[in-house]
Amino acid sequence: MGKLILDKLYNRKGTDCVKWDHKDFVDSRVSDTALPLWLSDMEFKVADEITEALIKRVEHGFLGHSMPGDSYFESVQGWYKRRFNWTISKDSIFYSPGVLPALGFILRGFTKKGEGVIIQEPVFYPFAELIEGTDRKIVNNQLINNDENYSIDFIDLENKLKDPNNTMLILCSPHNPVGRVWTKDELKKIVDLCQENEVLIFSDELHCDLTRANVTHHPLKTISDYSKIITAVALGKTFNVGGVPISQIIIDDEELKQIWHKETRKKHYISFAPPLDMVLAETAYNKCEYWVDEVMEYVEQNFDFLVDYLNKHLPKVKYKKPEGTFLAWINFGAYVDYEKLFELLITKYDLLIENGHVFGESGAGYFRMTVACPQSMLEEGLNRIVKAIKELTDN
Repeated sequence: MGKLILDKLYNRKGTDCVKWDHKDFVDSRVSDTALPLWLSDMEFKVADEITEALIKRVEHGFLGHSMPGDSYFESVQGWYKRRFNWTISKDSIFYSPGVLPALGFILRGFTKKGEGVIIQEPVFYPFAELIEGTDRKIVNNQLINNDENYSIDFIDLENKLKDPNNTMLILCSPHNPVGRVWTKDELKKIVDLCQENEVLIFSDELHCDLTRANVTHHPLKTISDYSKIITAVALGKTFNVGGVPISQIIIDDEELKQIWHKETRKKHYISFAPPLDMVLAETAYNKCEYWVDEVMEYVEQNFDFLVDYLNKHLPKVKYKKPEGTFLAWINFGAYVDYEKLFELLITKYDLLIENGHVFGESGAGYFRMTVACPQSMLEEGLNRIVKAIKELTDN
């Protein structure tokens, strides 16, 4: 297998791509020509094996109703056994049209209106939107930020888990956007506290494959056999197929399986799975491990480039390379007000990165930007940030 071409920028415009064609989703002032370093979406073509498998399946000429078969389940089981030594039973794997729809099903099926759902801000903002949208209460166990080193406030978490109205914890592991990969000890402590208080854990492990060299992600189910754990994994971030809404929801407990079945099948008739999704999943998990490894090596180099760039051009920025994800979480507050910087980048320097306040109040002052792109694109974005900061500081 030849080396992947990861330093080439492709034209993705005109495909209704959210990142390139619908940038006004973030701010109406964003121009069509803005350089997009927002959204957790890579600028790398998917593996050739995936493209070829999808073409072959389409050429077959039939795209009727389909359901996951043995080859699909075996591909999922094989991936997580090889990568994480996680043994998953076939009857524990449930199809969902995406992780966020799954979270919606779980909020409605496993909690009641008015109950508290704990999240750990700054965190992926759709969590809060879904909690509010299902008439549940957001309970924030805010992460501790000690000089860009994030940790869990276990004293606060324990107090909130003891409240009988708080019935569920959404764990982001690895954490998006701060990039922490929780240690075994941290995960064990989380599970023990939840088990003591009989609180359900929804473990979003969407970024599990996207860790730095010598950093290990531990699936929560390999840490504990606590029955009230539901894990969500998916291909989207790992193989850059986020537009294909397929995820695997892992549920071991029989009672929880019945609740999931009632919520998905009886209320929403989630029963079939798109045939192209099945082909994509089997091909990716069985044949494209090399692609993930090469992409993560390139992403690591981009993070190193980012650290060197900031040290050279913006040395007051306190930045720490994340342990996981391909997302940088940066605070330029040592130089400028973040709202003024965000506005200038959009209105004059034609650059779109994400304003951290959408991830919760503790995200104010930060920006989230992707480094899963050709290094030239990353450098161009950073150059525009430096120019904008210089303009603001000179005035």
